[in-house]
Amino acid sequence: MSGAILKSTVAKLLPVFLSPPLAFLLFLAGGTLSAQADPYPFPFDPFMAGESFGCKHLLIPGAEALPHEPVIDSHLLPGWKEVPMKAGGNRTIESLVIKGSMVVHRKGKDGQPTGPALVLIPAGGLVYDATPYETHLPVGDRGVIFGHKAVLLKKKVVAETCRNFSVLAGRSFSVGDSVITYLMPGPRQGPAVLWRTLDGVSIRPHPLDEYPAGQVPAKTSTRIFGVYTHAGQLAEYAAFTAPMAVSETWKIDGKSREVAANSEWFPHFRMVPISCPIGHHIGLMVYNDAPILLDVGQTLTLYDGYLKIRVSSISSDGGAIVFTLNGRPYTGHHGIDSLVGKGRAIAGIMNSLNTLKKLQGG
Repeated sequence: MSGAILKSTVAKLLPVFLSPPLAFLLFLAGGTLSAQADPYPFPFDPFMAGESFGCKHLLIPGAEALPHEPVIDSHLLPGWKEVPMKAGGNRTIESLVIKGSMVVHRKGKDGQPTGPALVLIPAGGLVYDATPYETHLPVGDRGVIFGHKAVLLKKKVVAETCRNFSVLAGRSFSVGDSVITYLMPGPRQGPAVLWRTLDGVSIRPHPLDEYPAGQVPAKTSTRIFGVYTHAGQLAEYAAFTAPMAVSETWKIDGKSREVAANSEWFPHFRMVPISCPIGHHIGLMVYNDAPILLDVGQTLTLYDGYLKIRVSSISSDGGAIVFTLNGRPYTGHHGIDSLVGKGRAIAGIMNSLNTLKKLQGG
């Protein structure tokens, strides 16, 4: 996406109607939530951000969000690839996630909607992901990045610790390469959480450890653990620790290239290497750091032509959107949220959505 297009996009967004999710976040910042929180003693301000109250280490917008009513297609996009690794049946698969999209209108001078409907993809809402289908991708093995065969030469993983923050039940926070969703009160039956990586991979084989302050053992069973000072409808954490892949070096088409966390790959698109709880490479995601507006009938070309998005039509009530990804047609519901491909990130997001649906009685 060119700088001119993005500047135009941002300019277009200024007069766009306030969306229901944004209005909800503003509502959360008001007095109603503060009244609900009065019974709890706060050693620090739990209302630092709309979505999460944890670290903002990589400043990845929308990291805690999940797609809403997504189109699900397990087939790779036309032209996208899966690359076999050296041994066994493992391979790296390219996939695409769209989340947070919505139908919007420009606002006229009278404050009323004007002109045709558009589709908005917020910052962080368009995610390219290349994940190993099974286990992980070891140093020295083959992967794929935007259709180019790539070899992982080395990686650097460090532990990140967030300190003194709070999270309400049902809300999420990010730490290291992980997103933790706090589902219900603890601590008697242990922490009730959904746990996934920044790109969506579900972390199920490894336990999540949580300890009251002053009761942390010398060694923990995983590299992800939290120390809380209060756990209930609101959990107050003195510290929460998780690993983060801060850089990786890849050989792409014979040339060595370093990928640092949040490095710019294309203009306004940033790449983040993803590690599992014990430091293995399990993904490499690229997200948009600025919003995207899609007009009906226009094709947006991204990733040096590797992805083409076109919105063909929007129903009068905004409930049905016909769109194409690399020429393949889909119909979205109140947006173009999508899960396309079959990598571990796609499977993890689907698992998280299904788990939340069950908990909500769906």
